Amino acid sequence: MNLIEPKRGLELVLSLHQAMLSSQLRTVLTPTLADVFVFSYPIYLIVLYSIGRIKKQISYKVASLWIFANVVVTTLVNIGIQALVQKSRPNIVLGLIDEKVETVLHKFLPTSSFPSDHAAVSMSIAVATFLRGIQKKDRKYIYFSIILFVFSCIMCVSRIATAVHRPTDILGGILVGAIIPLLLSTKKISSFGEKISLWIGKKI
Repeated sequence: MNLIEPKRGLELVLSLHQAMLSSQLRTVLTPTLADVFVFSYPIYLIVLYSIGRIKKQISYKVASLWIFANVVVTTLVNIGIQALVQKSRPNIVLGLIDEKVETVLHKFLPTSSFPSDHAAVSMSIAVATFLRGIQKKDRKYIYFSIILFVFSCIMCVSRIATAVHRPTDILGGILVGAIIPLLLSTKKISSFGEKISLWIGKKI
């Protein structure tokens, strides 16, 4: 299946890309911001799990495992959609490929740009963390989620500016990243996931 980007979408890509190139600082910083937060997510989950081990509080370990499960399911769904949808990246379509402004993970990017993996994963971990805070009435997860939402927004805009994604790629990823945690938070699925996470948390 081939998707065609609305004209305004490509215009936005060009506008943000030109704004990035107009400043030396933005030219250096934006490609980094387009990827760097991805590396913070494993650290976040490992720290969360480690707190559970150190404090001997299983709830932290369960939270880490359950949020991780949300991200895994989201990633698999996103990859499945990418396999069905063929959509070349805007930097290829618009002839904007430039090694000087490549993102950190550019060489590892899949061919299809829809939906955005980065948007899906970043939104998934933020939404899953937020829902954890709501369900368990624990404000710290809500505070964490706010930081994660900010990370996601910065990264998504940066990916459009570097022309590796169109706005619709980002919106598609955001929808996948939001819908999957919402589905997994339903009572039956959440209860089952909680039991599995609890069992694993007690074992390791």
